[in-house]
Amino acid sequence: MNQFFTNLGNILRNYSPIQRILMVVVFLAMISSSIALVFWANRPEYQLLYSDLEPSNASKIVSELQGMKIPYTIQDNGHSVLVPADNVADLRLRFVDMGLAGQPVNGYEIFDDSKIGMTTFMQQLNMRRALEGELTKTINQFPGIKHSRVHIVLPENQLFEQENNGSASVVLYLNPGHSLGREQVKGIAALVANSVQGIEPEKVVVVDSEGRMLTEANGSESNFAANSQWEMRHAIEMKLQQKVCNLLEGVVGPQNAIVQISADLNFEKIERTSEIYDPENVAIISEERHSGSTRDQDSLNSTNQIQENEDVITNYEINKTVEHYVGNSGTVNRLTVAVLVNGSYKAATDENGEEIQEYVARSKQELSQLEALVKSAVGYDSERGDLVEVRNLPFENPGIEDDLEYFKSADKQAMWASVIDKGILGLGLLIAFFFVRTLLKSASQTLQFSFGPNAQPLEGGNEKQDQLEESEPVPELPDNTYLNKLSPEAQARLKAKGLMTEEVIKHAQENPEDSAKLIRSWLTRPVLESEE
Repeated sequence: MNQFFTNLGNILRNYSPIQRILMVVVFLAMISSSIALVFWANRPEYQLLYSDLEPSNASKIVSELQGMKIPYTIQDNGHSVLVPADNVADLRLRFVDMGLAGQPVNGYEIFDDSKIGMTTFMQQLNMRRALEGELTKTINQFPGIKHSRVHIVLPENQLFEQENNGSASVVLYLNPGHSLGREQVKGIAALVANSVQGIEPEKVVVVDSEGRMLTEANGSESNFAANSQWEMRHAIEMKLQQKVCNLLEGVVGPQNAIVQISADLNFEKIERTSEIYDPENVAIISEERHSGSTRDQDSLNSTNQIQENEDVITNYEINKTVEHYVGNSGTVNRLTVAVLVNGSYKAATDENGEEIQEYVARSKQELSQLEALVKSAVGYDSERGDLVEVRNLPFENPGIEDDLEYFKSADKQAMWASVIDKGILGLGLLIAFFFVRTLLKSASQTLQFSFGPNAQPLEGGNEKQDQLEESEPVPELPDNTYLNKLSPEAQARLKAKGLMTEEVIKHAQENPEDSAKLIRSWLTRPVLESEE
């Protein structure tokens, strides 16, 4: 390990301070990126546990999660809690069992904790609370309803008092974007009325979270009939309009046709009973015959006469036809259809040579064909006085063209931004690659020289090393080249120093023990002087 750090230090000494800083920065960036990538790959995927929580329930759930040491995140100002995806199902069941999820509603569970000795008033109150809770739980299961509240009023029956029926009110909190139809509201009112004894459907009021009444007021049968007629007419018009639009858009293209239909409906209800008699067609219902005989005796003339008579009673019935006619309500009296179609466009060039879209009106033959298609789609009947008008006018769509241009430019900007980001990333990777490659080449050269002349060069080699090996040998200079440039005195000193060095080396070779003692005395002398 020490040898490794020694070699590393030798390598770093061959670089300038700026190069050392760059190497350290690149090394730290690579380590940090690797650590961040590992943490990002291993981070848990969070999913929504509960939303729209009450602050009290949210705090209890967070406390439970902290106690279970499960990571979590909070969003929507503390009303939504997110946990790792692997724990969502288990935690939902756990918190539902604990009663922390949503708004717990008690129904007949109230009687599970009933106490002995409760008064009649408390029992009636608990019964009403149980009914309200059961109805609330049932209504909450309907699609589009977030939660609800049910209030029931049941007056007490007193002696010698006429029966007083109760009433109920329902408050609905709908999911965003949902609405209830008239039939659904009537169903909720019927559910409450048939679940509580003494409440009629017209005594149930249903309102939404904004206080708008969804049921009609009592005694408003005329309003109910008017609303029903309006909804029926609107439904017929929308159905026919959708049929015509689907037909025309297949010919003229999307958003190139506008259709408006007005339907005149007959809501009169006629009941007629008629009796028709046919005197020529007579039928015998019954016939009664009575016959008898009488005898007349004349004693004077000695005659005896017998007279017979017969009475016939016949009852006749004239043929009668009884008709009871009930006219249908909601039949179509007249249809009025107005259709506006756009023309076609073709590419052209203006005076400045710019490409434009030139409007081309549709021919009369094409309009007549479209009119025939519309008549067939709506069930045109000339005897009813139906009217179908098809006109061709250019549509004014400057906003659509501007929007299309905006989206095209936005798509182009997004594409170029993506290209620039990828280009910068690729350029950074390329620069990092060449930088690391240069560092590796320099390190291989330094390691080769650090390990001595017998060291094997690293894989890849070094260009400078190859140049040194392939370069021509340097010619040797004579020994007296630089000596002749010195003064006579310097030359004499240099020669005397050389002779002295040769004599010291010769003495050390002949007397190695004395030389070692002398060197040992030189080494120990500074230590003794420092102790003194």
